[in-house]
Amino acid sequence: MEGICFGSNECFGYGGVGMEEYLRKVLDQIRCKKARPYIEQELRDHLEDQVRENISQGMDQEKAIDEAVKDMGDPVETGIMLDKVHKPQIAWKLVALVGLISVIGLLIHAMILNQASEDGISYNIVTALSGKYFIFLCLGLITMAVLYWIDYTAIARFSRIIAVFMIAACMVTLSYGLSVNGMICYLLVGGIAVSMQAVMLLYIPVYGGILYKYYGKGYRGVFAAILWMAVPVWLVFLMRSGMTAVLMLVSMMVMLTVALMKGWFKVPKWKAILSVWGAVGVLPGLALAGMYFGNILRIYQKERIRAFFFDGGTASVAENINTDYLLSYLTSTYGLLAGVIVCCVLAALIFYVFSISWKQKNQLGMIMGLGCGMILLASLAMNILANIGAIPKTATFLPFLSAGGSFVIVSYALIGIILSIYRFKNVYPSHMRIFAYREKMQ
Repeated sequence: MEGICFGSNECFGYGGVGMEEYLRKVLDQIRCKKARPYIEQELRDHLEDQVRENISQGMDQEKAIDEAVKDMGDPVETGIMLDKVHKPQIAWKLVALVGLISVIGLLIHAMILNQASEDGISYNIVTALSGKYFIFLCLGLITMAVLYWIDYTAIARFSRIIAVFMIAACMVTLSYGLSVNGMICYLLVGGIAVSMQAVMLLYIPVYGGILYKYYGKGYRGVFAAILWMAVPVWLVFLMRSGMTAVLMLVSMMVMLTVALMKGWFKVPKWKAILSVWGAVGVLPGLALAGMYFGNILRIYQKERIRAFFFDGGTASVAENINTDYLLSYLTSTYGLLAGVIVCCVLAALIFYVFSISWKQKNQLGMIMGLGCGMILLASLAMNILANIGAIPKTATFLPFLSAGGSFVIVSYALIGIILSIYRFKNVYPSHMRIFAYREKMQ
């Protein structure tokens, strides 16, 4: 409205000090510093709207401001009430589920070690990995705690930088990594073999931050989002980790689809969704067919492709009982009920992860949480299918429970991100602008 100035203290004129003093007293009651800018903006917008309404009813500016402030009530009481709402929270149900799964994991691997001891086996790959499970579990819990305390918006703020480093690590792995069972997926870091196919699963929540950076863009934004998705998937495929590449592709495609459906991009929703799924479905298929018939793939890779499309799997796999085929070990040793209980507990955790994510008011938290949930869901589904013989023998893992340090730590890292998202669920607004070095309200 002409003749009214809102913004700095000086612009409020005679009555403006009352408004600024009111806001200061309210914000003094808010203990969460991250929430203060958003609460201040929300209150200021409300006050300014009320002032305009008062002036439209015939009040002068000074009286309009005084009446608007008076209508807001006592600033201390208002601040205390807002502090109760806009404070960090802990997802205790999720923490309890993670604790239960951790105990289950310890019991399972203790039983594996005990059985190996009874069988007179002193050391092999099974006892080596199960023997270190407690160490992996502790490292996973520490990683989860660290990511809980780190604001998830910081991951989004530096998402493109993090993504570039992860892509570079893939390239280094392809050039200098260790080859195990035909897969070039291990990178030596300080004498420790790190599974890059496990680490690259963390690219998916990072991709959520990248997607959000293109919020409000048009087709260029969609194209950029597809590129950020395609490059790491292709690199992981070159590592000969086909299942991991498929898991990443499906998870990120679901995230991109949700972003399109929610109108993040200024493009026709369904036209863009059909185009993206059509392109992603056709182009990789053509590329794979070209590599298959063009004799680019090795013989064993062609055999795996033929097995995947034309042959069934096997449910009687005895090796890798503490990693890929842990479920088969549980059901064959302790009965079907044991495997069903483990799957139900994991399914409950994954359902709760999706519930937390989908209920997020903040859209950035929603999309990053969705990515974390997709990893856990797809991993559990593929592991179950491999164990019942529905798909050919392939490298999979049971979240939290399969031995192997990298995958255990990554599973807990995903929960750490979810806990961070839940922690700030009542702090951040629906939308926000994220920059590499600063953050502003949109």
